[in-house]
Amino acid sequence: MRITEENRPWWTLAGTCMGLFVLMLDSTVVSLALPAIRDDLGASATELQWVVNGYLLTLAVLVVTAGRLGDMFGRRRVFLVGLVTFAAGLLLAALAPAIEVLIAARFVQGAGAAGMLTLSLAIVSSVFSAADRPRAMGIWAGISSMALAVGPLIGGVLVDALSWRWVFWIGVPPLVLGLLWTLRAAPESRDEEAGRRVDGLGLVTLTIGLAGIVLALIEGDEWGWDSGATLAALAAGPLGLVAFALVEPRRRQPIVDFALFRNRPYLGASACAFCLVGSFWAVIFYLPQYLQGPLGHRPAVSGILLLPITVPMIVISPPAGRLIARFGVRRLMTVGMACGTAGVALMTRVDGDGGELTLLPAFLLFGVALGLVYSPMSIAAMAAMPRSKAGIASGVLAMDRVLAGAVTLATTGAIYAALLRDGGGGEQAIPDALSGALWAPAALCAIGTVLAWLLLQDPQGDAEATHRHLRHPHAPPH
Repeated sequence: MRITEENRPWWTLAGTCMGLFVLMLDSTVVSLALPAIRDDLGASATELQWVVNGYLLTLAVLVVTAGRLGDMFGRRRVFLVGLVTFAAGLLLAALAPAIEVLIAARFVQGAGAAGMLTLSLAIVSSVFSAADRPRAMGIWAGISSMALAVGPLIGGVLVDALSWRWVFWIGVPPLVLGLLWTLRAAPESRDEEAGRRVDGLGLVTLTIGLAGIVLALIEGDEWGWDSGATLAALAAGPLGLVAFALVEPRRRQPIVDFALFRNRPYLGASACAFCLVGSFWAVIFYLPQYLQGPLGHRPAVSGILLLPITVPMIVISPPAGRLIARFGVRRLMTVGMACGTAGVALMTRVDGDGGELTLLPAFLLFGVALGLVYSPMSIAAMAAMPRSKAGIASGVLAMDRVLAGAVTLATTGAIYAALLRDGGGGEQAIPDALSGALWAPAALCAIGTVLAWLLLQDPQGDAEATHRHLRHPHAPPH
């Protein structure tokens, strides 16, 4: 079909959605492949963590800066650079001869994902008229939710029928289409008032801080908690974050505007985002390994069993505006966080003798939590901000979500490794170690429940009218 001025916005939407679909699919398909990767490449538990955490850590550090670069040099340009970088990471991962190469590929993917995640919606919003924009954003959100929902099934089937490498190969053709369509259809846009400065000092101190903490948590059990390397990482992490906090208020274009968190609703929404998304990454990392390890399920069956976590978002998110109008953001998100707490707490009852009947309601409760919290959290955060702060507020919220995954997964992994070692190691010790480690995300969800009730507030006036243009969810857990 020929691209014309009339259909150009829809081709732009198709191109950006191709990139977004692969990005969201990657969130869950890789987790189903982890046991096969471990067996094929001889990866340790620590190295498997780096397969996921290397991606999350890179994305967390770069996501706000990528948005800033898009404002400065062109959103389409930075999006396409991100897409090509992500595709290169997929190819490297699919061909990886060793676990070290796969981990490096995941760092490359994280760098590419930063540009794609932060700029896809900005590009779509800029090309549509006010009349067509709600429909376009609904399609954009629906594509991202669908990718997240079907990820476990697709990942399981690919690993079962072909090999773990196909969870990376499958993303390449859509990215090629996305590249061609976006290149041909999307006009360039930028912020002419953005200037030409990037917060380099903030980027360096943030990288040192996050990398130090995550490195210590992941490697501490193997290095020894009293070893020089672990102690150095533990010292560098907090020092880097303190330096970041001291530097940012003095920067003209900071990565994080800490003044945002003086706004209670925004702080509450950010806290819920951190608690729920962090728990999501811990659950989606460990439960597929448990289903395929001690319970002995094939990857495809494991993918089917995990669908109750992801599918409820598709069902619950579309009527989010009506739910908010009827119950209010505060009550809706508090109930959602409580469902997440109950779901993860039920997951702590895992054992080695088969626990599918216990896990099914646990997964369903957690899936309902994602549906009830994800769209309202974005609505609550952005409704609390003036329009002048919308860009930085959205970027910091995205960074908060990805950072939550990196830190929570590393913390849960440190507890799991210690409990597994104390249990004597081996597959027979996995259920008890996993049961103990999952109390960390359960506690995090419980904290999020309390903070949701204490900090969130419903907007004044007609909630249905206020949020009509925001009924469609923002991108799911990323």
